[in-house]
Amino acid sequence: MEKFTAVIVDDEPEARDIMESLLSDFSDIHVLAKDDSVNKAVNSIREYEPDLVFLDIDIPRKNGFDLVREIKEIGLSPTIIFVTAYNQYAIEAIKHAAFDYLIKPVDIDDLKQSIERYKEERKSNTCLDRIENLLQALQEERLRFNTRTGYVFINPAEIIYCQAEGNYTDIHITNGEKQIVTMNLGRLEHILPQSKFSKINRSVIINKQYLTEVNRKDKECILRVNDEDISFCIPAKYISLLEG
Repeated sequence: MEKFTAVIVDDEPEARDIMESLLSDFSDIHVLAKDDSVNKAVNSIREYEPDLVFLDIDIPRKNGFDLVREIKEIGLSPTIIFVTAYNQYAIEAIKHAAFDYLIKPVDIDDLKQSIERYKEERKSNTCLDRIENLLQALQEERLRFNTRTGYVFINPAEIIYCQAEGNYTDIHITNGEKQIVTMNLGRLEHILPQSKFSKINRSVIINKQYLTEVNRKDKECILRVNDEDISFCIPAKYISLLEG
């Protein structure tokens, strides 16, 4: 019987243990490591060169997509099966790139189907090609947001910042427009890609690509768009999260 190796990546200890327990039903799969961060996972993948990586997306600081980028940089090509709670942005990009994924809580039958697909397809598809497609999809994917009159599509790269307005959120876009969407800031935080967006206080999420300065003394951060500066208050605890 052919044997396969796996690494589990999830910041939640219980989730890692559950996945390991589910995989123990497969006599031909051996779990080599269980990691709670992207940095640890990169080291494990470099050391063990596993066949499979079961990868949670919503990992603090660096997320699952950051790990995908780092795998590409070191030139390894394990088969990645994403494991996530529902995330509109993530799942659409994953589908576009033809990666497999599992929705939490993971069902054993879904896991069996994913592993069977892996065994059937592993010789005909390269993970590096899929990684390239995924990273491209993450750059281009537009998200749908409901408004009070219908809905709008917005590319995350065009979002400068999002500001809470009660149960609604104002999304400020690079073309100067503001879209009011019927979603609170907490829900929006889970939809936007964590590698590119950060919450800087209780009411604002920023796109880090527009961040130009953080002043720890004055507890202020500055975004720059089209030669115009936008400043926000950022408490010390959010500075630490932003820099982590």
